[in-house]
Amino acid sequence: MLLIGFLLFFSLDINSYKNKLNEIVQGQEEEIYLSCDVTSDRKFEQLIYASDSIERQSELYKFMKENPSFKAYTADDSYSMWLPDASIDSSFADEYNPNHYFLLKIDNEFQNVFKLKCIKGRLFSDKDFEDTGNEIPLLLGYDFQKYYDVGDVITDYIGQRYKVIGFLEKSSFYVSPLRGNQIYWLDKAFIEPIQPHRLEEWDYYSAIASTFIVTDNPVNLQAIQEKSNELRLHTFSFESFTERLESELEVYRYTILVIGIITAVVLFFAIAGFILNLIQFIKNHKEEFEKHLLGGGGMSPIVMRIVIQVLFIILLADIIVAVMYMLLSRSEAPPIFYNVTPGYVIALTILASLVIGLIIIVYPIVMLYRIKKSSVLKSNS
Repeated sequence: MLLIGFLLFFSLDINSYKNKLNEIVQGQEEEIYLSCDVTSDRKFEQLIYASDSIERQSELYKFMKENPSFKAYTADDSYSMWLPDASIDSSFADEYNPNHYFLLKIDNEFQNVFKLKCIKGRLFSDKDFEDTGNEIPLLLGYDFQKYYDVGDVITDYIGQRYKVIGFLEKSSFYVSPLRGNQIYWLDKAFIEPIQPHRLEEWDYYSAIASTFIVTDNPVNLQAIQEKSNELRLHTFSFESFTERLESELEVYRYTILVIGIITAVVLFFAIAGFILNLIQFIKNHKEEFEKHLLGGGGMSPIVMRIVIQVLFIILLADIIVAVMYMLLSRSEAPPIFYNVTPGYVIALTILASLVIGLIIIVYPIVMLYRIKKSSVLKSNS
């Protein structure tokens, strides 16, 4: 059952990611590209710590955002919201630091690409991405409604104030190929607008690395590299979401193939062994069953003895699978990262186990009816 669960998990996981990616690019000819920084370590240190680093990186970031040849959006998930005094359920927090909560910094275009909508309040306006003074506007995921309301002010550990302006619809999401094939569910996330005047050296680098280009012509990407060369900054290589997904799919296909073969072999011997044990059980109790039937007893009690044995083993296996997946769901920050809910995988695993159980009991039940038929013939004679 555990192998079947893993097989279902991997299959559903990659399918879920592909469906979400299709939602983003549906009806569009454009492709989404990510930039990979291949700058040498020595040059990287020089440009990051240069006295004019902020000015140069600011100009590159502005160029990426305002170039008319392509669209670009930023989704920077390298930060955390640190709230040591928050009275929020531990399931919202980082696994290793209970005071850290998932924070996503976005630009205005992100809201359009991922079609964000609010169930209460409003989305970020153009002015929210400019200087808003001492308070930074903040969007909260759907599940935060039981802790905050629109207009509430949240203060982090350094005293920065955030004002809640809205709550996202349930199951709002975004995908990040920088993190593999993960879907980030935003139900338990803080979302902050990127305000360029607050960015420092590392902030600009993080924002540039987390900016994705949307274009129907990959030649347009060369303009970014040319601008970066002009500013003596990064050396980039560009990769499309589709290319990244294909490379991920290759790994998944191989994983699914290996697990599938192992599962098939294990299932074959497990089912065969179970059936043989039940056949031996029936043979050992054949005389008892014949007496029961000759005495006018029905088949139901005998069949139930077989079914109960099979159900007991299946139930035990399903419980082990359920416990393992529930523990897994608590160990990897499930509100953010899971593409497929463990409950869905567990339900499908239970369904698969019931099908296997039916396969196992078919021949033993046929064997029991042969015994019944033989008992009837003996009775008539």
